[in-house]
Amino acid sequence: MHHMPTQSDEMRQTKIYEQVVERIRDLIDSGQIRPGDRLPSERNLAEIFKVSRSSLREAIRALQESGVLESRRGDGTYVSLPPGSDLLAPFAEVMTQQRIRLWQLFQFRQAIEPQIARLAAAERTEGHLEALRHMLDLQEKEINGGEKTGFADLHFHQLIAMATGNPLFVDVVTRAESKLAETRNEPLQTEERQITSLQSHKTIIECIERRDPDAAEEAMRAHLQIVSDIIFSEGK
Repeated sequence: MHHMPTQSDEMRQTKIYEQVVERIRDLIDSGQIRPGDRLPSERNLAEIFKVSRSSLREAIRALQESGVLESRRGDGTYVSLPPGSDLLAPFAEVMTQQRIRLWQLFQFRQAIEPQIARLAAAERTEGHLEALRHMLDLQEKEINGGEKTGFADLHFHQLIAMATGNPLFVDVVTRAESKLAETRNEPLQTEERQITSLQSHKTIIECIERRDPDAAEEAMRAHLQIVSDIIFSEGK
């Protein structure tokens, strides 16, 4: 079982964002962006720094709060510190906090979803199975079409919760899964990882189909472990 992110985890995280901050600093120090100039769009920055737009948006917000950047309503984000200022500290701090929040949410998911899969194997109907198979087909089409929305993955887990027959599980999974969108869109962005996710979903369905609660619980736990390894073994 994974532990809370360690200092070495946070150091890997910091190194990645040091590179991002250095890029910002280079733009400022080279004169490409001067104090008072507007930053490129969030979309462009996210592509340049290879981070999600939600992560970038939160980092920019922290930098605004610390006075590194200034947001002008309807007019974009501007550099408000001179060249050579320490941009790294507030940037790294917010990313560390974001990583911890992600771990807390994922820890919750690991605690509850294997048990939900167990109950689904015992309580599912043919209608639930049909819906799960349909969502599996949709996930496969997303992969073949090069889509990375995570739509099918989200609804797959909601359908398993529905198969328990307990609407409270559906509410809990929906809330948790929506907050954990980053665990899909970022870590599962490569086709290889999407295929791995699809294969483990197939295993879960097979266990639910044959009404094997023990196997379904273990299959869900193994699936979440794979996702956890992807998220927390990389500095993303």
